[in-house]
Amino acid sequence: MKLMKYLLPVAVATLGLGATLLAHDGEGTEEYGSVKEARQRDSEALRDYVRSKRAITVKEKGGNLVISGDIRMEYYYMHARTDGKSQRGMKSRKLYPNSSIKKAARETKGLPRRKILTDLRAPYKTSEFDIETNLIFDYMADRGWGTVQLQLSNLAGIVEMDRKPYINDSRNIMYGSGKIDKIALRKAYFGYNIWEEGTSRFDLEIGRRRLYDIFESDIQYYSYFDGILARFSNSFEGITDLSAKVAAFVVDQTVNHYGYIGELGFLNIGDSGLDVKYSLVHWDKKGENRYGKRHPYGVRFINSQLFAGYSFSPDVVSMKTYLYGAYVINHDAKRNKFTRNRKANDAFYVGVKMGEVLRKGDYAFGFGYQWIQAQSISDRDISGIYRDNPRGISFYNRRSGGYGNCKGWRIEGLYAVSDNWTLNAHFDRVRELNRHIGGKHRSYEFYLAAIFAF
Repeated sequence: MKLMKYLLPVAVATLGLGATLLAHDGEGTEEYGSVKEARQRDSEALRDYVRSKRAITVKEKGGNLVISGDIRMEYYYMHARTDGKSQRGMKSRKLYPNSSIKKAARETKGLPRRKILTDLRAPYKTSEFDIETNLIFDYMADRGWGTVQLQLSNLAGIVEMDRKPYINDSRNIMYGSGKIDKIALRKAYFGYNIWEEGTSRFDLEIGRRRLYDIFESDIQYYSYFDGILARFSNSFEGITDLSAKVAAFVVDQTVNHYGYIGELGFLNIGDSGLDVKYSLVHWDKKGENRYGKRHPYGVRFINSQLFAGYSFSPDVVSMKTYLYGAYVINHDAKRNKFTRNRKANDAFYVGVKMGEVLRKGDYAFGFGYQWIQAQSISDRDISGIYRDNPRGISFYNRRSGGYGNCKGWRIEGLYAVSDNWTLNAHFDRVRELNRHIGGKHRSYEFYLAAIFAF
């Protein structure tokens, strides 16, 4: 294992070099980006590592206020082809719809269309550099608590200019890609312990975070959860640790559209290391959406997920090892024109995680495989490994759009260079699941980040 501590940094660097060489082979200039970046989700190992740094106490607040965070420099290299068309790089300038073309058309009324299309098409990037910081405040009271996380994530480069027709829309101008104002309220919630006796506990929490911060899944629960959560837990020694959660959240307040979710978990069953969880999320709304459409296809999702995981005993595997998998089904899916009269409502994933990162020299790595049918998970809630879709086209506008109807794998690693510095990398490949529904799709992504956590 000591040899692995020295080999892992070399492996991370080699992975980066290999991805770069792969990207410059053949189709190397047309690739994958900011929509993918915006949907990026940290690995569990990285989230655990960042959480371990949340221990700086401000004594002036009586020892109850804890400040933590991280600073990141991230690099992505991305490639995608759908139905033989490059979705990234200079060739992607020919794709339509292209947001820069539409914006230019509005701002340059009267200008010949040929000139608009020639001068103002912008490609979708293949390489992306991102500067990000997360600042987290945790406050603990006697029976209450609150958490706020501010996430500032900006693209690198000199500051991008606002395009002004006839003023700064010349081909000869030096443009930039940098942003300085991308701020998100990543978390803002507070909780209260209503009842506690022995190992039993009942809590109530209200506010914002991601669904996957609360509920278990590698392929869904990406959406923001703005709502109320009730949580009950109890420990039955030698039998299981019980966890039960129910929640309601806002989907679209303009038309009173709300979602509902619950999860029941049995952890470390019989002290064997086996975990089992069942969850159900209800997105469906039978009434009209904000455009007057009754029961649109995009909300027809009532998803069950059955999850199982197993922690190996240190006597069997010396490194911390967790094997897991889950099956998802959308009970509300029906055959329709978008799926060519097929029912495509299943999904599953399997994976393994090894190692734990807490201090200098620690490392962790993992491998995962995901299989997602077109109707199994909402485009708005899909997570993990999925189709590259830089234009954000819905599956219900174009079958080759969306983020589902795919299968793929990912390998990832995390290494602690020091107690605060880590290197995080992953590489994934994705292809279509059913070409008769959404056509051919091939994509890959390489990600490398240097992270300073405090």
